[in-house]
Amino acid sequence: MKEQRTTVILVRHGECSANIEERFRGRCDFELNELGRQQAEQIASALQRLAPAVLYSSPLRRAVQSLEPAARALGLEIQIEDDLTNISFGAWEGRRKADIAREQPELWDLWKHRPEELFFPGMESLDEVGRRSRAVLDRLVQVHAGTTIALCTHRTVLKPLVSCCLEMTRPWFWKFHFDTASISLLTHDERGYSLFSLNRIDHLTRLNREWN
Repeated sequence: MKEQRTTVILVRHGECSANIEERFRGRCDFELNELGRQQAEQIASALQRLAPAVLYSSPLRRAVQSLEPAARALGLEIQIEDDLTNISFGAWEGRRKADIAREQPELWDLWKHRPEELFFPGMESLDEVGRRSRAVLDRLVQVHAGTTIALCTHRTVLKPLVSCCLEMTRPWFWKFHFDTASISLLTHDERGYSLFSLNRIDHLTRLNREWN
């Protein structure tokens, strides 16, 4: 009997001003910048080849805008999933990372080396992000079993989500990388989730890497 396998395309949104300004973004609703809009067109070209049946997005504009050219090209609507939204960074949101490093060196050290342990009032933990994003993915994989689906979300959702799907143990956050506008692939079948490819950027002509 042919095995039923679902392909999950994981898209990180294109570049916004806060990426190049090295700010914590969280749920601040930044729009794509000029390069990000170019990347969105290139995401569309890549998704046309991968042919997803449905498109899902975080509610934040930088994610939705990253899928808009693909939606037009594929003739699909973008469906919003609130639990694909970015992590809540509380008082850090919108602030430059260099300022946080200077003002709160102990918390910054946790972010740099053990972010899985980082927590302060108003912040959502990475474990919480992993649980809520995994719950969304599990539901969508059941609804669209045997097809290809695309999700556009954020770096600090993709890392907990993938680590949760692969049942990785701590530390995991800095063990893999997602560039802006990158595409990664998971598959799901009766054995669970498998990482098929990570951080594909061959569709992009330019990007600025973010390491912290």
